[in-house]
Amino acid sequence: MLLAINTAFMDANIGLVLDNGKILSRTIDAKSKHSENVLKTIDEMCEEGNVRFCDIEKVAIVVGPGSFTGIRIGVAIVKALGSVNTNLKVYPITSLELMAYIYLQNHKEKITCVLNALSNLYFVAQFDANGKKILKETMVDKLDYDSKLVILKGDLVLAGAESVEMDTSSLISCALDRVKTSEAETFEKLEPLYLRPSQAEANLKTSKKND
Repeated sequence: MLLAINTAFMDANIGLVLDNGKILSRTIDAKSKHSENVLKTIDEMCEEGNVRFCDIEKVAIVVGPGSFTGIRIGVAIVKALGSVNTNLKVYPITSLELMAYIYLQNHKEKITCVLNALSNLYFVAQFDANGKKILKETMVDKLDYDSKLVILKGDLVLAGAESVEMDTSSLISCALDRVKTSEAETFEKLEPLYLRPSQAEANLKTSKKND
């Protein structure tokens, strides 16, 4: 049984693939508090599928970059799941890998996926036409790449860029592909991918400099 979680953005996507092949999916919109509703939704999906939370064997989790709070929630849930199932297999997926997966389902070209990091900064990662990562996730202050730019719908406005839309179906498809093609990690090694310090960390650093 595979659980797929993406809490890195305004809407949260959750998918549950049962051993009999049945797929359950949910989207939690931005108006709902993910901290209160994600775990509750997973419990409801397990009840619908007549399975237990502790029966989940594999989990694919979007680790970022994205919302600091959302990423923390997703990673914390996986950690909790691992505490009741020490054999849990974890498959981290970055936000930019998911974007690339979605775009490359219908295109075959070198791409650079871009997310808004705010303050005129960008999170980027580059992939070849087959989805192999050729530039790992990083944060930059300018976009100067010899490839098609791919953005998240509603996130940025960039001339000539193609947009993709996050949805639960794409998350589940990417998660199933990741399970087939990648080695699992243990939940103890799972870490969020922030790429930049939180505002609280930045304020603390500034405060220390001024002391």
